[in-house]
Amino acid sequence: MSAQTLSALWPLAWVLGGILAGLIAYVTILRPLQRAGETQGLTALSAISSILGSVVVLWGALAGLYVGLDRVALTPRAAAFADRGMSVVFVLSLTWIAARLAAASITSFNRRTEHRLFSVSLSSTLVQAAILIVGLLTVFGSLGIAIAPLLTTLGLGGLAVALALNDTLTNLFAGVHIVAARQIRVGDYVKFDFAEGQVTDIQWHNTTIRDLQNDLIVIPNAKVNTSVFTNYSMGAARVIVPVTAALAWKGPYAQLQQIAKAAAAEAIRDAGQQQNADCDVLLTALNETNVQVTAYLPVDRVRDRMQAISSFLQRLHDGAVAANMGQSPQGHATS
Repeated sequence: MSAQTLSALWPLAWVLGGILAGLIAYVTILRPLQRAGETQGLTALSAISSILGSVVVLWGALAGLYVGLDRVALTPRAAAFADRGMSVVFVLSLTWIAARLAAASITSFNRRTEHRLFSVSLSSTLVQAAILIVGLLTVFGSLGIAIAPLLTTLGLGGLAVALALNDTLTNLFAGVHIVAARQIRVGDYVKFDFAEGQVTDIQWHNTTIRDLQNDLIVIPNAKVNTSVFTNYSMGAARVIVPVTAALAWKGPYAQLQQIAKAAAAEAIRDAGQQQNADCDVLLTALNETNVQVTAYLPVDRVRDRMQAISSFLQRLHDGAVAANMGQSPQGHATS
């Protein structure tokens, strides 16, 4: 093998050596740090180790290529092209690291605030897109590409893209408005005309809600932004649930009211109510065949409404049947 061929193989050898060094650094340093951060609950250490681990091999290859090219005689044009290429790749890797660190910071901060300040998915997407755009503009500037004409061209092209992606952009800006207005937050319990449940995420295109049946409902942000809704999490801590029931009752109303109040007290306990709150029971309708009563059940959590309603109706029915048969709701004969 000639000396010229050996000289040409030096860059390849250095690149392979750099890749090997990057792999060794990942296996011996970054991967153990990531595992230690996960086991010890150090989310920052785990995130940084994971992010650096995604580029350490690339940096090793770039370092090996940079050293290896010094041992090869290149033309000025080839040397300039190689330097610019390595600079572009390095700047893009730094941009990638910055974008992922920003996303990790947003996730960590939002976790400390109990997911109530903003949407992680939407905020991370917007921040990462902004950082990547800045990085690309920096790369274009380093390559000698005029940015102002490029921005003008992108502006004209962006108008055509905006017309073609009208629905997508509408949902994107609707998601930004939802997050900025803070009328709906991740973790809130909301009710629309078409859906009800807890908000699990607000993404750039849609909002996801998990209902009482544990099903995931995906709603476009534009529909969320234009619909009438009730946010129970931003109201009073306790929700008063009215429950109306009609019964075939022939006895005095005072006895029925006593049965209904006992059923309501048991129902809110079944729904997880810690304290035995007083429940109002009112006569709301009366005719020849039945008596209609309405109970107002105080429930601490909106998701416990159905349990309270079901338990009240069941206990009210059993108590009324037992009373009509000449027994008390507990199964003892009445005097």
